[in-house]
Amino acid sequence: MTKVSIIVPFYNSKKYLKRCLDSLVKQSLNDIEIIFVNDGSTDGSEEIIYDYLKKDNRIKLFNKENGGQASARNLGLSKATSDYVIFIDSDDYVEENLCEELYNSVKNGYDIVISDYYIVSNEVKSYHKISKCVEGEISLKEYLLTAVCPWNKIYRKEFLIKNGFVFPEGIIYEDYASIPTLVNYNPKVYYLPKAFVNYIHTEVSTMRSDEYKEKYENIFEATDFLYEHLYKGEYIEELEYLISYHFLYLGSLNFYKFEKFEQLDKISDFMKKKFPKYFKNKYVRKMSLKEKALMRLFYHKRYNVIKFIQKIKR
Repeated sequence: MTKVSIIVPFYNSKKYLKRCLDSLVKQSLNDIEIIFVNDGSTDGSEEIIYDYLKKDNRIKLFNKENGGQASARNLGLSKATSDYVIFIDSDDYVEENLCEELYNSVKNGYDIVISDYYIVSNEVKSYHKISKCVEGEISLKEYLLTAVCPWNKIYRKEFLIKNGFVFPEGIIYEDYASIPTLVNYNPKVYYLPKAFVNYIHTEVSTMRSDEYKEKYENIFEATDFLYEHLYKGEYIEELEYLISYHFLYLGSLNFYKFEKFEQLDKISDFMKKKFPKYFKNKYVRKMSLKEKALMRLFYHKRYNVIKFIQKIKR
């Protein structure tokens, strides 16, 4: 059996696939399988995979009708044959020691190992540290304060399968909705303060588009999912912070960009109902003054004040 399965969903990723593939086939840990899931691409992306299949028998390709990234990841997980799995996005690329370093950490009895990552924007590469913790085992509350993305982690596959974990399908923001809920199953988590994934900011990134997409409204479903599925007794402060940051702050910023005031009002109403004292949250209080100020203005629906401030700055 191979040691690590790398799962890569893709949809119309022809521009980036070769770079991603090259970084995966050059892994210093050779005993791996690389599972590509074609989510109904229409640009011929799969032809690139077929070319690599002829040269490397560790690569597998599964084709499916378009159903979204979550459904592609779930299919890839069902096809994985290794004891450990890594999820990678097709427009990103990784360092050659990704599998070796993560495998050497997770095999010591851990269910999840998380790591830092690089952000690459306009060919400029910067290190992104996701935790203030030192290397070693971390608490589940500390885990909840790290990045919600699935691709800076390695998972023990049996831990995911035994607990019935799947990404919620049919929506974007499925990472924000589901990755935090893994704490419900009491995983043993290790933090490795090294970066292996190069996360690319591209013009086609979901949240960087200049055109409004109705699927942005999936954030309401994702937030409801997270609120309903994360155990609130022990993790209420962490849940409040996650929703304050990803929903009230980031979600509001995105809707404000497109002047979707009805959606902004819905976010404010949710927060007033579920977390009326979010501003007292110990994690929120550590956010920057700018972030906290914008959150308060969104919470109180003071959109004209935000517009006025932006006008002055210009």
